[in-house]
Amino acid sequence: MRAVRVGDVLELRRGPIEIDSVAEYVAIGIRSFGKGIFHYPPTPGAELSKLRFFDIHPDELILSNIKAWEAAIAVSSPHEIGCVGSNRFLSYQPVGDAIDARYACYFFLSERGLPLIQRASPGSADRNRTLAIERFENLEIPLPDLAEQRRIVGRLSAILDRVDSVEALGRRSAELANAVPVALAQRPDVSAEERRSLGWREVQLGELMRVDLDEVAVEPDRSYPNVGVLSFGRGLFEKPPIDGASTSATRLYRIRGGQLLYSRLFAFEGAYAHVEPRFDGFFVSNEFPAFTIDEGRADVGFLAAYLRSPAVWSELAKSSKGLGLRRQRVHPETLLAWRAWLPPLREQRRIGLIAQRVAGVAGSRRFADSRVAALRMSALNAAFSGVL
Repeated sequence: MRAVRVGDVLELRRGPIEIDSVAEYVAIGIRSFGKGIFHYPPTPGAELSKLRFFDIHPDELILSNIKAWEAAIAVSSPHEIGCVGSNRFLSYQPVGDAIDARYACYFFLSERGLPLIQRASPGSADRNRTLAIERFENLEIPLPDLAEQRRIVGRLSAILDRVDSVEALGRRSAELANAVPVALAQRPDVSAEERRSLGWREVQLGELMRVDLDEVAVEPDRSYPNVGVLSFGRGLFEKPPIDGASTSATRLYRIRGGQLLYSRLFAFEGAYAHVEPRFDGFFVSNEFPAFTIDEGRADVGFLAAYLRSPAVWSELAKSSKGLGLRRQRVHPETLLAWRAWLPPLREQRRIGLIAQRVAGVAGSRRFADSRVAALRMSALNAAFSGVL
């Protein structure tokens, strides 16, 4: 084992591309936390960003210069042949047979290597932490002989491939489970006549619920528990409390268990949720309208499942106002004017209960996902501490 300077074993390679405005290009991106390379949809050259672009070769260590500090590091494969990368990506090829690019990648993703990358990415704010080429190339890393590098790579690849498979199965399982209450609330398999025969009726949501804003004046000596709404119908999540002394808000709004809550700003991508009892008494800004439901006519769990349908929230978003995708706010009156098919109340409650159980399973799955993610890091750390 010897210590080597990165720039002595890895060489920056950049093949500039002259962009043709009418040709199509597939640009790459790199996911943070070692999740690999992804491809953007084919895009005409005229619609690419004004950044400079370079070709991508297989078996190169590629780092995002703006997100390497967060483990946006990968090795290119034959799948990237013909793709392009902007000048925000640094492509390094091994110098001779000194280093295996996959070994370098795994090392920099480990708890021994990532702090070195972070040290070479100066800056105090996330968006300003750019990986400096000279700093990166001057890093010193431990390097065994090539045979040992490849042994470590083989062991890690076998383990991490299985971790990837488990994570993919978890994602697919979540997609299928979440689709069940949405399908039951929508029943796209039956016609309007069949729905009527089953007791369904078409109503305006404004007949079933009303905006219910519990406004509270912010006091500087108080702390306010805070929630947000996840996109794509994934429910509420707890945010850091709002400190009355440091917030610029003068008013907040208290929510109650059993209400329907949504994000005006992210309604275009399905940020609707049922307020669970554990979030009773939490606070939100005026960007999160809350509705109280007429429980004698509708079930909030059913309505939340109904609004989780991409077909519904995409249509609601078409009536939104503002310029740019993320400025398209959906206002409460738009939601209240929406007409929906509702089954009898007993059936609504059954569907709402199924949605609640699916959400409970999702909580357990998130815990399992965290354990799988921990296994990934444990394997990396074991490899570079001589255990693996």
